[in-house]
Parts: sequence; structure tokens; C-alpha cells
Amino acid sequence: MSKYHGIFTPICTPFSPSDQSIQEDALRRLVDFQLASGVHGIIPCGGTGEFATLSFEERKRVTEITVDQVNKRVPVMAHTGACSTWEVIELSRHAESAGCDALMIVPPFYEVPSDDELIAHYSAISDAVPLPIMVYNIPAHSKINLRPELLHRLAQIPNVQMLKDSTGDLVQFQQILEELSDSLIIFNGSDTGSFAGLSHGAKGCVWGVANAAPRQCVELYELVVEKRDLLKAREIWKPLYRLNHFFETEGYAATAKAATTMAGVDMGVPRAPFTPLTEEQRSRLEVLMQGVGALAEQAAPVVG
Repeated sequence: MSKYHGIFTPICTPFSPSDQSIQEDALRRLVDFQLASGVHGIIPCGGTGEFATLSFEERKRVTEITVDQVNKRVPVMAHTGACSTWEVIELSRHAESAGCDALMIVPPFYEVPSDDELIAHYSAISDAVPLPIMVYNIPAHSKINLRPELLHRLAQIPNVQMLKDSTGDLVQFQQILEELSDSLIIFNGSDTGSFAGLSHGAKGCVWGVANAAPRQCVELYELVVEKRDLLKAREIWKPLYRLNHFFETEGYAATAKAATTMAGVDMGVPRAPFTPLTEEQRSRLEVLMQGVGALAEQAAPVVG
């Protein structure tokens, strides 16, 4: 089996409430919490890590800390997506030099490239850096839908080996699984679609909720993919779905940080202009975290 399977957590970037600086010790504790909970891979500087609010040097530093703390225990897949090809290549070369195993790369956003421009973009990155690439399909943010016919072209690029699909479009996702499973390692990236994605054949999930409930996300993966016990998986999915829905509808970064703090690893605050959850939101979130057994007091401590 490829080492690219299971639950890959796009980890939060912890910011200090006082000055919104990166809290390196908290980042290291989060990595240890994830690994102690059984996740299969770590992704720094993804959307859940608020990469769009990080400077170039901050993205490099977060990647370096993550690689150092993981210490080869699981694959580290740095997200190096940016709006220009040269930026992605610079970040990707740094990720390689830092010791990352692979890259996750969202298409350029804001100004929408044509299909040919997108192929040229990923081809240039593949030519410049020898690491495996996971293309990241999230049209709600990138304004580009990596349709099956476009994915067939991307899959011909030598280092493009994986897909994270965050469309939530189960019909398209099934078509992708049917047509491209021999060409790409396909991960589900839609939180509320995790059960369906795994059930239909995804090799794993890139799953922001795993910041706060890693053990529960790993358990769902094991039940669906390894044990094929869909009845038991459905039982744990019901409360987990409610938590996922909250993440997707109440402010993702703020929810990820609040929930992970409730799980026992203080993530601080989102970076401005985004704000922490209100007390009313936190109260509802705490009930959902309790429902999946993810509150810190519900489990033996696993963080240093």
C-alpha cells in the first residue's frame, strides 16, 4: 500500500492572542497530538492553516517546524499553492530542502487561468521539484473546477500523483474514482462528505476536523476502508457529521482553533480580519465536541 492513504491532517497554525505571532511550541504540541492519535500524514500551511494570511517566510518556518517535529514518523505534505508559478516553485523547493515528502498545490486563485495555463503551471512545478504532487480541487475558493477531463491531462504530468477533491459533488467524485483511480491516489477533501467519499473508494481524507478529533477521524477511516464495517461506521459518523457541518458553516479557521483548544491543544486565535467564535458559538461547539468524545477531559492526555 502507498504511504499516501488514511487521514492527513491540514494542521492549524497557532497564533498568539496578543500579537498574532506564530506560536511554535503550540504547533509542536499539535503535531504530537496528531501523531499520538494515529493520523497517517500531516499537511502544514493548508487552508485550515490559514496559509493566505501567512507571509512567505512564515510559510517556510511553519513547514520547517512541522518536518522537524514529525521527525519522519509519517509523511509531511506541504501546501505550497500560490497565485504565481514562481512562488509555488520557490515554496516547493524549500519544502523539498526542509525534508517534506510531497506537495499539495491548489490552483492559482483570484485570476482564473485557462486549462492550458493550468497544465503549464503544474508542469513547470513538476519539472522544477521532484516531489509527488497532490492537486487540490476546491472551486469554491479557487474558482476552478478540476473536471475529470482536465484531471486526465493533469495526471499525465510526471509528478502529479494525487488529488484532494473538496467539491462536495458526489456525482463528479464518483466519475473521478471510476475514471482516474488507476492514475491518481484520490483523497476526499469535503468534511461533510467524508463518510460518502471513503465508502465510494477514496484512499483517505484530507480533513481539517482531524485537528480537533483525530482519533475519531482515524476510527472512521479504519471502519470503512480497513474493516468494511459500514454499520458501525455509520454510528460514529452521525455525531461526527454534526461537528463537520459546524466547521463548514460557522467560520472554518475559528472553529478549528476553538475545537482543537477544547481537545487540549491551545491554538490561539484566527489571524485578522477573522475573529474567534462568539461565546454562543463556543457553547454549541462544545456540545458537538462532547458528542463525539473529543473534549480533553473525555480522553487520557496524549500531548506533552
